[in-house]
This record gives sequence, C-alpha cells and structure tokens, in this order.
Amino acid sequence: MRGTRVLRITLWVFWGLWAAACVVLAVGAVANHLASRTQTLPLVLSPGASAEIVVYRFIDDRLRLRLRYPPNAADPALDPEVLMRIETPNEHADFRASVRSGPPATEVVRRVETVETAGFTAAYFGYGRGDALPRGRSWLRVTVLEVEPALLGRPATVEVQPPLDLLKLTDLDYIWLWPFFFWKLVALLLLIPGTALVIFTIALRRQRPRAV
Repeated sequence: MRGTRVLRITLWVFWGLWAAACVVLAVGAVANHLASRTQTLPLVLSPGASAEIVVYRFIDDRLRLRLRYPPNAADPALDPEVLMRIETPNEHADFRASVRSGPPATEVVRRVETVETAGFTAAYFGYGRGDALPRGRSWLRVTVLEVEPALLGRPATVEVQPPLDLLKLTDLDYIWLWPFFFWKLVALLLLIPGTALVIFTIALRRQRPRAV
C-alpha cells in the first residue's frame, strides 16, 4: 500500500509538471503570435484620408512601417512622393515613403521614413527619442498629408512590422519568445510523456481493486 501511495503521488507530480509545461507552451505560442504578426491599415492615398488601428506590445517598442500599393502601369520605375503623419500615444511625426525595395512584384513596397531623420534611424519611429509604442494596448493613426497626382486616390496598405520575426530578431527584447515559433513541434513532443502518463494512470487505477 505504501509503495502504491508513493507511486500515486509521484504520478500526480508528473501530471502537474506536464500540465505546467502545456500552459507555458500555450501562453508562449499566443504571445509569439501577437509579437510576430504584421498588422495592416487600408488607406486611400488622398490628402486628409486617415486610418487607425489598435496595436499591442509586451515591451515599449519602436515603430517600423511599410507602404504597399499597386504598381503604376504608365511608369513602374516611378516612386511618387507620399507624405503622411503618424501618431501614437507617445509620438507624432511626419513621414514620407522612401524608394521601393526588393525585386519587382505585383505590388510596390516602400519603407516609411521620418522626414526629420536621415539614414538608418529614419526607418525607426521613436529611435533616439523614446519608443513610439508603449507597452500594452495602444493605437496608431496614419493621415495622408500630401501625395503626387500619379498616386492620388489610389488604394494602399500601411504595414505595421512586428518586433519579432522567424529569420531575424528585430528587437532583442523579444528573444525569449523566439523558441515558440516551433510550438507545434514541442506540442508533438509533449504528447509522448502525456500518453505515458495516461497509460500509467489507467494501470494504477486498475490495480486499486486488487489491492483491496
């Protein structure tokens, strides 16, 4: 009886550890999804047009933006001027779309850079002045100030880049979430001890009447 009781206690301890591992995996997977998803704002390229989106950050974060829109059939090499105002709870500044990046595709992709800052730091809203996005739930508002006639009235999308990516760590403060990109593999591995615990639990319950 004593041996059975020790075995039962040990079994419940392992069940507790397994359940804790499942909870950590579930929370980490959800947090990884929130930190690695790219959010989009549909926007009409017309002066005065505005769009707003709710964002969430676990840690104060800088803002990284890209502008997407269909290519100009008349001259696909043109990068017409687009001037926008970006507002968050912590910051507001004027931005312009830079030259397009990457190979030719079905859409034009242009990085959004601050007007007052040049060089590498121009792509990071809040760089050197404090983080643009505060921790927790906040908002981002984009307003078109000026746009050249070649893009006037065209539909576009502003992409809010995530702080975490599978192939590159955009923000090192989020490195603790990177392993959760592989949550499906870990979940499969957790099935092995989970199955073993179920088998041992059933076997122990079947032995209980015999002990009596």
